[in-house]
Amino acid sequence: MVIGFDAPITKTLFSYIKKGVLPNLKKLVENGVWAENCMVPHPTITPPNWTTLATGAYPEKHGITCFHLPKKDGMPGMPQTCYQAFSSKDVKAEYIWEAAERVGKKAIVMNYPTSWPPRMKNGIQVGGFGLHVTDWRMTRDGTPLTAWRWLINLADHQCVTTEDLPLADKIEVKPCKGWKLFPDNSVLETEVYVGKYNTLDKVEPVKLYLAIDPREKTVSGFLSKNDEKPVFNVKLGEWSDTASLMFKTDRGERKAYFKVKLLKLSDDGKELKLYFTTFCSLQGATYPEEIASELEENIKEGLPIRAMEDAVSLGWVDYETYFEMLDLENRWLGEASYYLMKNKEWDIYYLHAHAPDHTYHLLLNKLDHDPDPELRNKLWKLIEKMYISLDNMVGRILEAADDDTLVAVVSDHGAAPTDPRYKWFIVNDILEKEGLLVYKNKETREIDWSKTLAFQDRSVYIWVNLKSRFPTGIVEDEDYDKVVWRVINALHSYRDPGTGNNPFAFILRKNEAKMLGLDGENVGDIVYGLYPEAPGEHGRHITSGEYSIGSLKGLLILSGPGIKKNTILTRRVNIADVVPTLCYLAKLPVPKDCEGAIIYQALEDKDHHLTKLKKLEEKYRKLEETIRVMRSLTHSY
Repeated sequence: MVIGFDAPITKTLFSYIKKGVLPNLKKLVENGVWAENCMVPHPTITPPNWTTLATGAYPEKHGITCFHLPKKDGMPGMPQTCYQAFSSKDVKAEYIWEAAERVGKKAIVMNYPTSWPPRMKNGIQVGGFGLHVTDWRMTRDGTPLTAWRWLINLADHQCVTTEDLPLADKIEVKPCKGWKLFPDNSVLETEVYVGKYNTLDKVEPVKLYLAIDPREKTVSGFLSKNDEKPVFNVKLGEWSDTASLMFKTDRGERKAYFKVKLLKLSDDGKELKLYFTTFCSLQGATYPEEIASELEENIKEGLPIRAMEDAVSLGWVDYETYFEMLDLENRWLGEASYYLMKNKEWDIYYLHAHAPDHTYHLLLNKLDHDPDPELRNKLWKLIEKMYISLDNMVGRILEAADDDTLVAVVSDHGAAPTDPRYKWFIVNDILEKEGLLVYKNKETREIDWSKTLAFQDRSVYIWVNLKSRFPTGIVEDEDYDKVVWRVINALHSYRDPGTGNNPFAFILRKNEAKMLGLDGENVGDIVYGLYPEAPGEHGRHITSGEYSIGSLKGLLILSGPGIKKNTILTRRVNIADVVPTLCYLAKLPVPKDCEGAIIYQALEDKDHHLTKLKKLEEKYRKLEETIRVMRSLTHSY
C-alpha cells in the first residue's frame, strides 16, 4: 500500500506527528521507519517524481523529465509551447503494477499522476490524467494540454456574486415574481447558468433560479420557479448537502454532483457571494468503466473536487473555506479507497493526494515572512488542519488493511519559501543580457530564432540552438562547446539584485547531468538547479535544499512485515528505492526498468532472502536424511 502526499514539508509533518495530532501517521512511524534524508529526482516536480515512485526508474529511464514535455514535432521551450506530461503513453518504464500483473497480482490505482490511459488489464484505476480525480490535463481523446490548462469532468467551479471579482459570474438581485413557493416580493431572486467552464465534454449549461431570503440568511436553487423542491438549499456560512444535476452533453445525459457554500449575504440582500464546487462526474474516468457509477452510487462522503488555490487567489473564497474544500476531497479519496479495497480484489494499492502542494503554493511565503503575526498564526493553524485531514484519510485507508500489509507513505518532493529579498528571474532574460538570446517582442517574450544561440526549456534545461538539430538553428556543431561555456559563464555571473547572490546551486553540462539520472532526448544541453531560498516553492530547486521553514526533501515512512520498528533512518535514500524495497519484501517481480536499490537498513533482517534460503536448505537436508534412513530400513528378499 503506497499513500502519496504531494509536496509536504517533512519537518513540519514530523513535528505534528511528535505533537500527537496525527495519530494514524504516528502509529505508522512507531511501528516502522522514518527516513529523515529522503532525496527525490531533479527537477523537484510532480509528473517525473510520481513516475519514479511507481517504476523505480529515474527520469532519464522513464522519460518524464519535467511537468511538461516538448511536442513531438516542435522545439523544446516554455510550458506554453510544450505539453503537460500526464500521459502513460510517454512513460518508457514499466510500472510496479504492470510487473505484478505478470504473476497474477491485481492493483488499485487512485488519482495517480501520469498513469492514464491505464496500462493494466486486470486492475482498477480511478483518474491519473491530472492532479485530481476530475481534473484532466489532456482532452478526452488523450491529446495532452499545453501550458497549465485543465479540463473538468463535468465542469469547473463557479462563483456567483454581486461583486466585481475576476472570472466570477456577476449577478443583480431583484424582488421575486411568479414563484410557486414564494409570494411576489417576499424574497429576492436572480438567475445563473452553471456547468459552463473548462468542460471536458461539450456541455449545455443548466439554468438555475436562485431564491434569496436575507431574513433567514438562506439561498435556494431551483430548476423552475414552479418547482416545490429545490436543487439545493444553503445557509450563510455553511455548505449545502451534496446536490446533483443532469446535464446534456455531446456524449449523452450526465449527472454531476456538487456542493454550494453561501459566503456572503447582507441584510438587504444586495451583497451576495455563492460558491459552487467542481461539478463532479466520474464517467469515462475509471477503468473498468463501470467503476465510475459504482463509486458515484456508494460514496456519499466528501466529493472528488478540484480543490485548488485559485479559488482563494481570485477572491472567491476565504482561507477557511479553501481548507474545507481540501477536506472534502481528502474524505472522498479515503472513502473511495476504503470501498474499493473492501469490495474488490487487490494486492497493490497506490494513491496520490495533492492538498499540500496547492496549499504551499498559496501560503508558504505568508507563513514564512508575512509582517502580520496574527495572519501567520492563523495560517499555521490551518496548515495543521490540512495535515489532520490527510491523517484522517490515511486512517480510513488503513482500516482496509490487515497486519500483513506493507505500507509506504511517500511524497514526490517538498517545498521551500523564497527569501523575500530575492527578485523573480527568467533564465531567458539572463541569456538575453549576455547576447545569447534575442527577443522579437520582449513583452510577450517571443524569441527571434534567427539571432538566438541558446534558450531556456521548461524548468531546468537550456538548449543550444544548433543548425543540425532545429529547423531554426543558427549554431554550427563546431561552435557547440563555445556556446555551452558562454551560457555557463552567464549563469554563474548572474547576481540577484535584491541579495547580491548567485541563485544557481549547480550548472551541469548534459553529460555531467547523468549523475542526477538525467539524460536522453528530452534533457537539454545544460541542466541547472537553484538554492532553496531562490524564487519559487519547488521545481528548479535542489532536492537536498532546506531554507527557513521549508525543505525540498521527500517523505518516506515504511511500516509493516519485515520493517524495523520505531526507527529513524539517517542514511540517504531516494524515492527510486521505494519500488525495489517493496518488491523485495512483498515477493513481487521488480519492474524491468527499475534503477533504485533496496533500503536494507530499514529491514528487520537485511539478509532476509539468505535466511529463508538457509532454512529451506536445512529442511531439504533433514528430508534427504529421513529418506536415506527410511530406505536403509527396508528389506530386500
